This record gives sequence, C-alpha cells and structure tokens, in this order.
Amino acid sequence: MRFNKILPKILLIAGFFILYLVIRYQSNIREAWQFNLEKVKIYFDNFFFESSSRRQRRRPWSLDQKETELKLYIGEPFRSFSRKDWNDFWQLIYGAFPKEEPGKQGLPKKMRQLTLDEISFELMDRYPQPFGFFRENHWKIFFGIILQK
Repeated sequence: MRFNKILPKILLIAGFFILYLVIRYQSNIREAWQFNLEKVKIYFDNFFFESSSRRQRRRPWSLDQKETELKLYIGEPFRSFSRKDWNDFWQLIYGAFPKEEPGKQGLPKKMRQLTLDEISFELMDRYPQPFGFFRENHWKIFFGIILQK
C-alpha cells in the first residue's frame, strides 16, 4: 500500500531528471539523430539501388546479341568466356559498386555505377590482352556495342 504512494513520486523525479538531460544535451542528441538518419538513408539507397532512378545504364533483358558482337568484333578474351565470365563482365558494366566517399566519417560508402573511364581502367586491369592496346577510337566502338539501345 505504501509503495503505491511512493511510485508516482519516484516516476515524477525520474521524469524531471530525464527532461533535464534532454534539454542539456539536446544539440548532441540532434546531431546523433541526423547522423543516424543519414546513415539509414544511405543503407536504404544502397539496398534499393537496382530500382533507383540514379542508375545511368539499365541492363537489357537479353545480352545474347551483344555477346555475339563482342565475340565477332573484339575476339579474345570474349570468345573463350564462360557463363561466369560473362556475368562478371556484365556486372562490371551495369552493376553498382561502393565507390562514392561519404561526406562524414563513419558513414558507409554510397553505391554507384562506374563511369566509362573507370570501366575501361578496370577492363585493362582484368584483361590486358586486348584492352591494354585499345586507343580512343577502339573504346568508342567497344562502348557503342556495349551501350547500344
């Protein structure tokens, strides 16, 4: 019976103490809240990147024609590609990678598609033969085949 009279007083004191802490540390709480909201937004955007409107290139339904043209016009290494190699190649062209640095430290990297220059450097690194010998006009022809609608 006595506990029922003391409980509201204890809760009232605890409430005032919590109110004091919230007022005292309001700017820190606001900064932490905004930081975590931004972090959640980046995770959400990265998770749903495939359906996002930020994508520059969209993967077509069928890539058979493009694969055939690459085998015909470029030759190796495309002629000896396995299905896994093709999937890795198309992922490089149409996929998203965590490349964009976040504005604040502690935030995850933002996903984005590689630029054409980054794709060409990555291809030269992975397949030095023939991409290491490509000139500017070769890259135009190559990206014309890859990115044609």
